[in-house]
Amino acid sequence: MPLDSLTLGALARELDAALAQARVDKIYMPRPGEAVFHLRAESGACRLLVSAAGAAGRAHLTGQRAENPETPPMLCMLLRKHLAGGRILSVTQPEEERMLRFAFSATDEMGERVEKALVCELMGRRTNLILLGGDGTVLACFKKVDAEMSPDRPVLPGLKYRMPPRREMIRFLHADEAALHEAARQALAADEPDRALPGLLEGLSPFLSRELTYRARGDVQRLAGELADLQARAREGRLEPWVVRRGGQPVDFSCMPITHLPDAECEKMPSFSEMLDLCFAEKARRELQKTVASDLQKTVANAVGRLERKLGSQKQELSEAEGREKLKHDADLITANLHAIRSGEKQARVVDYFTEGMPEAVIDLDPDLSPQQNAQRMYKKYARMKNAELKLREQIEKGERELEYLKTVAYSLTQAQSARDVEGVRQELSEAGYLKNRRDKGKKPKPQAFAPRRFDLPDGFEALCGRSNTENDELTMRRAQKNDLWLHVRGAPGSHVIVPLRDGREPTPAVIEGAAAIAARFSSLSAQPRVPVDYTRVRHVKKPQGARPGMVNYFQYQTVLVAPAQL
Repeated sequence: MPLDSLTLGALARELDAALAQARVDKIYMPRPGEAVFHLRAESGACRLLVSAAGAAGRAHLTGQRAENPETPPMLCMLLRKHLAGGRILSVTQPEEERMLRFAFSATDEMGERVEKALVCELMGRRTNLILLGGDGTVLACFKKVDAEMSPDRPVLPGLKYRMPPRREMIRFLHADEAALHEAARQALAADEPDRALPGLLEGLSPFLSRELTYRARGDVQRLAGELADLQARAREGRLEPWVVRRGGQPVDFSCMPITHLPDAECEKMPSFSEMLDLCFAEKARRELQKTVASDLQKTVANAVGRLERKLGSQKQELSEAEGREKLKHDADLITANLHAIRSGEKQARVVDYFTEGMPEAVIDLDPDLSPQQNAQRMYKKYARMKNAELKLREQIEKGERELEYLKTVAYSLTQAQSARDVEGVRQELSEAGYLKNRRDKGKKPKPQAFAPRRFDLPDGFEALCGRSNTENDELTMRRAQKNDLWLHVRGAPGSHVIVPLRDGREPTPAVIEGAAAIAARFSSLSAQPRVPVDYTRVRHVKKPQGARPGMVNYFQYQTVLVAPAQL
């Protein structure tokens, strides 16, 4: 979802209007190449994110919060030195390129007012953040580009800043009617019109070109008309922010409604900043699950695999142990027939006095042992197998509880929506012994702040929903009161849900159903149309001694069948 030139132009207009004379209070860099400016604008406090993080490069106002490193990177300190306390003068899109220029009124080393600028170039792998002095000299940059890397345009502190080289082609916003018509004709004459159009008109992205050629349906006049309409709206500042969703999840954005994707729907957003903030937050969440969370998922999957193999082996041993009665039966027969069995025999044929009809029984013997020694060995093996059965049953029960716990951890990872959520699960796995603690020896990891999900319910009630097993424990066993309502999906991993009941208030059926829908949504059964959810009072929820986080037993419960909440 790269930012195209037209969307950047609309964004520049929006930010220029919103941030005029905004004062820079603080500057942070939570991630490499990503700066967050805490601003005091006319409309109030706000945060401006400016990022040169590769494919995630962008600039917009943000409502997202990120943890900042204890030691700020050098670029962050330079931004603070040159821009902190300054004011934003303008936000522009130089020469309609894929870049934004933030002009600041700041002070120099002598305390004199001087204009400085932060240029955010959004050009794929060449994306960069460049801080400029009043005379256009590069003061600092995220990516240093020397003459060997780019002979025509090095970017280094101390050098004069130069605009990126332009391609020799017609600029979309400057094309006249005839040029638009000719571009439409040439594009539709090509084998792949949507690929040809961006090469004819500079400033049109492949994504917008696919939409425009789709609308044209092969008609040159119609395509020329679509181009002219888009051009007019861009020139006049009438482009609109749209989010493209698949399955309810934001997957892309555009400055016009998208109709060429049959399995997608479009939602108009209040602003371009909100559009970008939503889409990139969702993208970051997905990437987080693919990287950090995927490593933890592999750890959990490996642990589950080992445990399932161990349980399979133990159950096989248990099955063999349960056949121990034949050993005792044979030993009893040998003892009863000692007079009839000779030493050195490999088999003994004896009368089975203990079976109805007293049939003949054949018993395998060790010829190196006497009949009495054979019987004693069988008795000892029987005793060992009897003891083994008791231990195996205990081990299998413990292993199955651990397997159930690991499945709840795996579920928690699928629900992780932030670095904080993933870190909470990582700490839990570390404390459970599944990860080596990466922190310094002797230092306990900083506990996660208690911050369950909160949802409004009918009649003024509220539902609290744990984000991890550790938070489920905290919510149910320590924060909830005995009379509060507790809910959990039946027979599957899921979050604990608590409905606080205060001042003698009792939950209505609508409250119970609403809370149950939330419990169903935050469970491994959330894709099912109807889900059984158990509910009871917290006083009927007990944690077995030594149980893993989130693992409880509950009693005196009722069950309701609900559709998972659509949040």
